Amino acid sequence: MVSTKTKAKARGSAILSFLLIMTTVTACTNSNDGNSSPSASTSASPSESGSESPAASSAGSGPSGQTGKYDPPIEVTTVRSVNAAAELAPGETFDTNIWTKTFESDLGIKVKNLWKVNAEQYQNKIAVTMASGDMPDFMNVDAQQFQILVEAGTIADLTDVYDKYASDLTKSSFEGSNDLRLKAATIDGKLMGIPADGGESADTHLIYIRKDWLDNLGLQPPKTMDDVIDIALAFTKNDPDKNGKNDTYGLSLDYNLFNGWSGLDGFFNGYHAYPFNPTKGTGTNLNFIKGADGKVQWADVQPEVKTALGKLADLFKQGAIYPEFSVIDGIKSGELATSGKVGMTFGSFFVPTWPINNMYKDVPGSDWGIYPLVSSDDQPVLAQSTTGLPSHYFVVNKKSAHPEAPFLLLNTYMEKLYGHFDKNYHTVTVDGKDYGEFGLAPINGGLPGNNPRAAAAVQAAMKSGDTSALNDEQKQYYDQVAKFKAGDKTMWAADKLWAEGGVFDLQGQYINNNRIFTSAFVGNPTPTMVAKGPSLRDEEVKMMTSIIMGTKPLDYFDEWAKNWLASGGQDILDEVNASGQIQ
Repeated sequence: MVSTKTKAKARGSAILSFLLIMTTVTACTNSNDGNSSPSASTSASPSESGSESPAASSAGSGPSGQTGKYDPPIEVTTVRSVNAAAELAPGETFDTNIWTKTFESDLGIKVKNLWKVNAEQYQNKIAVTMASGDMPDFMNVDAQQFQILVEAGTIADLTDVYDKYASDLTKSSFEGSNDLRLKAATIDGKLMGIPADGGESADTHLIYIRKDWLDNLGLQPPKTMDDVIDIALAFTKNDPDKNGKNDTYGLSLDYNLFNGWSGLDGFFNGYHAYPFNPTKGTGTNLNFIKGADGKVQWADVQPEVKTALGKLADLFKQGAIYPEFSVIDGIKSGELATSGKVGMTFGSFFVPTWPINNMYKDVPGSDWGIYPLVSSDDQPVLAQSTTGLPSHYFVVNKKSAHPEAPFLLLNTYMEKLYGHFDKNYHTVTVDGKDYGEFGLAPINGGLPGNNPRAAAAVQAAMKSGDTSALNDEQKQYYDQVAKFKAGDKTMWAADKLWAEGGVFDLQGQYINNNRIFTSAFVGNPTPTMVAKGPSLRDEEVKMMTSIIMGTKPLDYFDEWAKNWLASGGQDILDEVNASGQIQ
């Protein structure tokens, strides 16, 4: 468990000053690190958590455990991050939708949004809310904000509430993967938050390659990193699309560097390197490896990273990477791929759903193959994952009259999406157009490992022809794959996700074969990570970009690594090693 006894607990004006600093920091960073995601043995009474019991705060009746309904209804407040690009079904809003209506009708809980902002502004707005002290009943915060709120003493101890009100299904979603999600949310033996993500490894990279280009050039899928290099160069120099022009690139990349699309995570992994510090990330979601002495070292300064950077610099020099990658985002790099200019990328599970989802249908003859990561030598390759630990938490205001309410909301969410998979809460179709519904819920959760399990079930049913063992969710995926096999090109992405050799099949193999790398540090951001992480991140971005583009020599890596240690990196290592949170 994380201990705060060895940390100075900021109080009063000190906390306020730090939160105001964080307002400035979060205004310049993106909370998404790539991204995209409790049981405790020590109990605390309601008085210790600073929250009234439901019986004391309500004149009517309410749930005495995991089920039941408030009569009269209660109101709980929250705040929302809104994706400006999201299309909502007719009649649905973030204030009134299928979820809010269900919560009110089934639980007697009215959920009120105190404010809603664009996702890009959310972290900044949360920082202001924290500093003001005017917090809603519950809200979503990132890991460093979670740590700040714990030390400020403004959020409720949920230990007893979790034990009493979380359903078995909800608890099962937190208990697993060595209980990492629970451990991260538990401070000094007290459960202080509800992990909003974590427990997954869906961010592990795969290699996506234009299969038709491989066929045009008589090439086989890669077995080694040397093969990856050779394919990238062939796609650049040998006219893979047979249009008679020198207008293609072998490897997709953009300024994000680390990302689920067009990222370098998987490329580095092929050289047994595990750096992770996204250009627009917080600068605090870092990978650490354990040395022979038992102490941790930062993964990004290891010599294997330098080796991989040298390979990327050579690819860039030979024209295999778009020359202006440092100034384009994921949308632009996606457009290069869909317009037939790039033939290979490293990426995570969602790539078949964006940006290449329509190419099989819209670009005659085009197809993308999906392949597992490969090694640069005879040692097994490990695919790194940074989503085992939570990056975000739902926290409950210490002054909330109903600290149990978020768990009751979460129980219903889990039951609708995973208990018996009511597709009306997942996706609705209006006039032939699909609209996602699960993102409208004011609280969310997941079942770690659900997708590989579903894919295995679909594949077994495909082989046997017997669908009787499939649940409603799995049957939906089975039907989509069957439609693709029958000639429906619009179901290409579904086939690439759920069929044999698809995304979740291959990611499941990573899990089953113990081929996943996770950071040795399993705690929340340390004080120096929070204070200096963004500036250190920016220096790393500059270093990697300049080496790849050839404006700095490869040996500049060593100078940067020394500067990292001197500029706060050593303090980070000292804090991590003293944390007691090393696995």
